[in-house]
Amino acid sequence: MSSRRPSRKAKGKVVDKWKEKSWYEVIAPSYITDKPLGETPASEPEKLFGRVIEMAKMGVVEDLYYDINLKVRFKITKVEGNVCRTEFVGHEVAKEQIRSQIRRNRSKIDAIQNVTTKDKARLRISSIVVTPMRCGTSTQKIVRETIIDIIRGIAKEQKFVDFVKNMIGGSISSEIKKAVSKIYPVVLVDVRKSKVLILPDAKGFTAVS
Repeated sequence: MSSRRPSRKAKGKVVDKWKEKSWYEVIAPSYITDKPLGETPASEPEKLFGRVIEMAKMGVVEDLYYDINLKVRFKITKVEGNVCRTEFVGHEVAKEQIRSQIRRNRSKIDAIQNVTTKDKARLRISSIVVTPMRCGTSTQKIVRETIIDIIRGIAKEQKFVDFVKNMIGGSISSEIKKAVSKIYPVVLVDVRKSKVLILPDAKGFTAVS
């Protein structure tokens, strides 16, 4: 039996694609913190536009308490030399963190809404309230309407940058908790997810993909 050996012509030169790429520093928007988020590779700058970078909150804002369960997302919108500028495009609390609070005989109340900020940015906000015991559908409806009214009101009064800082910093959740606790006891209140649909008019950039 004869064995076949690959011809020398068949052996092409192996190209290391990583060596063809350059590394670019990614900077968070100044309204969050003007610090590096890390580096990202690309063969050419044009391929960086629209790339989404996800970071845990501690990696983004040092003066906020550590929360590995909260991920903040940024999208690259501008490249200056080897530096990428970004905009906030959303956040999400880890599903495991939410799931750990949902138990038997508890009620989970979700509220999903689109809001517009004072400077005309639009965001889709998902909030959650978990009660220590089951509550009736009428109570759940009141709680949901309260959540929606509070977030809509805050968004209407605040500019995009302030709304985002208060949302990921927890102050909006605190406002909701204060109001909802007067209606029914709670064990968890959180703005669990956000997605930027349109950035403020001055940005001239639609964030939703």
